[in-house]
Amino acid sequence: MKRLCTLLIFFAMNIGPSFGQAVAPMTLQDCIHTALKNNSSLRIEEQRLKSAATNVTDAYSDVLPTLNTSFGSGVRYSGASVYKKLTNVFDPVTLTPKLDPITGNPIQEEVTIYQKSQQVKSHSASASLSQTIFNLGSLYNIKAAKMAEQAADHSVKNTRLAVILSVKEAYYELLKANRLKAVYDEAVKLAEEELVDAQARLDIGISSQAEVFQAKVNLGTQRTSALNQENVVEMAKANLNNAMARDTNLPVEIIEDQSDPIFPTLTFDEAARISLQNNQALKELGLNVKTSYYNIKQAQTRYLPTVGGYLSYNRNNDDIGRVYSTSLDRDFSASLGASLNLNLFNGFSDKAGVQRAAINHRIAQETYQENQRTVLASVKQYFLQLEAYKDILEINKQNIEAAQENLRLQLEKRRVGAGTELEVTQAQTELTRAQANYVNAEYNAKIAGAQLEMVMGVENIPQ
Repeated sequence: MKRLCTLLIFFAMNIGPSFGQAVAPMTLQDCIHTALKNNSSLRIEEQRLKSAATNVTDAYSDVLPTLNTSFGSGVRYSGASVYKKLTNVFDPVTLTPKLDPITGNPIQEEVTIYQKSQQVKSHSASASLSQTIFNLGSLYNIKAAKMAEQAADHSVKNTRLAVILSVKEAYYELLKANRLKAVYDEAVKLAEEELVDAQARLDIGISSQAEVFQAKVNLGTQRTSALNQENVVEMAKANLNNAMARDTNLPVEIIEDQSDPIFPTLTFDEAARISLQNNQALKELGLNVKTSYYNIKQAQTRYLPTVGGYLSYNRNNDDIGRVYSTSLDRDFSASLGASLNLNLFNGFSDKAGVQRAAINHRIAQETYQENQRTVLASVKQYFLQLEAYKDILEINKQNIEAAQENLRLQLEKRRVGAGTELEVTQAQTELTRAQANYVNAEYNAKIAGAQLEMVMGVENIPQ
């Protein structure tokens, strides 16, 4: 028993404190680097880029020479056999075939032939070289593969930007939730003070029971808002963990980086121009248009001839020494030549292939143009939002100052007996609303700014 107690004390002293260790607060930069390290979508896109690179290598194989070698050794076994065969009958004197006096044909007789079992060795070695001399389709295949590789690279960059945006959105949402929690906690604190004050005034006879009940109702309302906001904070933490590709149950604390300005300094025209030039998804679609163009060219080359050359060298003998000897000018056969292939008709398959490639090219063009319009519309949307948030922040800043002054006046009026608890409660509610509106506008503006960076293809990671 004494030993058990000792073990429990040891566990409490050495293991227990680990559960209460403080979590190191993370900056926005820390959150982004964690997400870029862990995100599965980004890893998948990086693997697709590597796969696209192998397609380029594969495309080059059509224009590079092909060299093949083969070596073989074996034994062919034949078992003992008996078979019958018709042979000519020969004159023993003249040793010429005897002829039938009537037909004049050689006289034949059936002879039984006995063949012993035998084995025949066979050894062979060969080498062949082939080279495509002219195949225009192979060149277009290489160009299309290179375009596809570059498109995959832009897909990686676009996914990276999307990961950064998702982290920023979750990060700012958590900051907003924390700030709103502080606002609601302050409202609870004010409501508690008002309830104490109302009860004190009731005790000395300068207030009514109704005002105490009003203060209690206000306190309950503010506590409810604070409790609901606690859930919002926990959900925001889970969302940030998810954006960083971590377990959503892991504890997380963040600190705010105030270095970046909320509102961009560039104009709408500048942002639109940068977006059309740098938007990674748009670049990928532009390369898809080029790829589809080369696919048309490749399909059209099916009507053209292909020219190739070949060289082969073979050795085959039952003596392995003759096959693998250094005297390459003996016991061999070789061939050298060129070939020309021209597809004259294959049931309209080539025609259908060209038409299909042309259709895919038009689809790629339309998709690119549609996304150009979408990018410009997104830039316009985020600029309008940011312009609105500028005014909203200024308005709510003034509202906070007015609400604070109004609350001070209502408290003073009630102190001298000219005001009511309801008027104080309304003033407190207006102050809380103004503060919450300011917090929402501030972080929504930061989120809109991050979304604008994504559209512009700007990777902005705070240092």
